[in-house]
Amino acid sequence: MATTARAILAGGLVSLNLWDTVAQAYAGFGAPLDADKFEIVPQSEKKTSQSRSHLDYGQARASVVIPQPTQINIALSASSVAAFAMQFQGLVQALTQASGTWTDQAFTVGTHGVWQSLGKRNVSDAGFVVTNTGGTVTYVRGQHYEVNWQRGEIRFLDVAGSPAEAAGIEVTGTYNAVDGKKILGGRVTQVRAQARFDGQNLVNGEVVEADVHECVLGTGTGFDFLSADFTAIELTGEIVTPAGQTEGYEIRFPQRSGE
Repeated sequence: MATTARAILAGGLVSLNLWDTVAQAYAGFGAPLDADKFEIVPQSEKKTSQSRSHLDYGQARASVVIPQPTQINIALSASSVAAFAMQFQGLVQALTQASGTWTDQAFTVGTHGVWQSLGKRNVSDAGFVVTNTGGTVTYVRGQHYEVNWQRGEIRFLDVAGSPAEAAGIEVTGTYNAVDGKKILGGRVTQVRAQARFDGQNLVNGEVVEADVHECVLGTGTGFDFLSADFTAIELTGEIVTPAGQTEGYEIRFPQRSGE
């Protein structure tokens, strides 16, 4: 039996089970995430009937506290794709590409100084060659053109010896496979999820658990990619009591008994 600690300083991890709007089902709890905040804020409204009698004017003749929807605030420090999708109100889609090669692949030169797509990303610099049509002139990278290898973009410089705008060129090289994710921002204005906290009171090591059966989350804060400090993904919303439940959340102390 755990004894009551004289103070609380909790640490733990947060897990989210997001509602899949396409499948119309919860996707399942993924790996627990590092978080800076998991805050449940019960809300209530007090209504008071005040006397207007000259004998006790202004005194409360009755007072009632009416429960209101419980608020939940979560600040995620982990940079998971699901967390970023919630921050940017977006849908997550696969970002994939098979590896392949170009052999004298025909391209047309765009406006000088302007990036243009090669049609593939994650391009390898090994063996990358750009020539004129026919292969009689080889252009020099860094002198005639520059390449953004990750994005798969090329731009020709307005210098002597560069191919003219709208001229034909040939590219030989390779591009690597891509197996990632992309977020289509602004497609989901709210996130429906289940949330849980698994942690302990660091004062006495007592286990603390919290399960939120359903909540609706949104973000009203920006995400600064160039922040000088660590940036958290801040989510706020309300806890919902779903069908089949009599409460919206549950807090557990599994090591306590008889208290």
